[in-house]
Amino acid sequence: MFMNDLPDGPVLPAAETEVVLRPPRTLKYLACVQATAGALLVLAAGYAFWIQAFMPALCLAFMGLAAVGATLNFLMGKVKFGPDGLHNHEDSVSQVYMAWEGITALERRRRLWTERIVAVSPATSVTLGAPARLRFRRDPRFEAAVADLSRRAGREVTRGRPLLTWRYAVTHVAILATWTFLFVTFDPIWHHQAWPGRSEARALPDPCRVLAPAAKQLAPEQKPLFYDFTDNPICQFDAISLRLAYQLHKYQLGQDGGIEQAEKEFREGPGGPTPDDKGARPLPGVGDEATIVTSTYKDPSRVTQIQISVRRANVTVWLSYTPRLKGRDSTSEAVALAEHLARTATDRIKLD
Repeated sequence: MFMNDLPDGPVLPAAETEVVLRPPRTLKYLACVQATAGALLVLAAGYAFWIQAFMPALCLAFMGLAAVGATLNFLMGKVKFGPDGLHNHEDSVSQVYMAWEGITALERRRRLWTERIVAVSPATSVTLGAPARLRFRRDPRFEAAVADLSRRAGREVTRGRPLLTWRYAVTHVAILATWTFLFVTFDPIWHHQAWPGRSEARALPDPCRVLAPAAKQLAPEQKPLFYDFTDNPICQFDAISLRLAYQLHKYQLGQDGGIEQAEKEFREGPGGPTPDDKGARPLPGVGDEATIVTSTYKDPSRVTQIQISVRRANVTVWLSYTPRLKGRDSTSEAVALAEHLARTATDRIKLD
């Protein structure tokens, strides 16, 4: 080689080529599955909010957004090794640049299912989007990328503390337990009226129309007293001591669903007889559950009062009848009339 063939300046090493690393396809596929599940949870949260299940909506939205957010780094993240440093793209917008000479340490850190690299500088530490691998699967490409990163940064890659620590696990288990408690105990979504397969009443029949045929026979000139309370219409005929009341139970935040409220009121009252009252007996074939209590004089052929409680779905029905103690008002006839009215009142309830 002749002297005039040599370059004028000093000989420099060849510049490092740029390398772009992305998460492996397996992790991307798993991230797609997780993102899809998260999106479905967000849609479920929208449905829960629409049916006014606010606490389940909050829980589902939190879990769905967290699931989707955890996948962005795998779906859109990438790392570019350049001549002067690395660019860590966490998603399509944000990125972090670290110069090679500014990196003070490179650490392998394990999560529950993955192993990733953390680059540390005096100012910050960054979990790189790539290289990454599944913990329980050998990946030669991962090892080659780690070796290239170590060579470019001039730092040995050491084993760092796992990202999945006892504190991390206990914290997340506590968060999950809290959300589960709120979701299941405080406001269970399956107790809402719009839950699939759940039939509840949205409106109540007119109690005076139910009693009108019987009242017309017993007291033709008697006019009913009608009390149109919200979700609790009441009709009574004072002359024949006949009274019918409906109670519509609706979902209320922190007070369970309408059916569950009706079940509790049927068992515990107030408003009508309960199954635990003295002399109470079940009344089969009326609503979902019904009970009847009769009071008599010393002469059991004469009844002084009949009370019936019925529950159908989210509606409770209370009927009371005090027959006149003369003529045809024997115990059996009065009870038969009361049972007929209770059955008619229950059958008028329309469920959606």
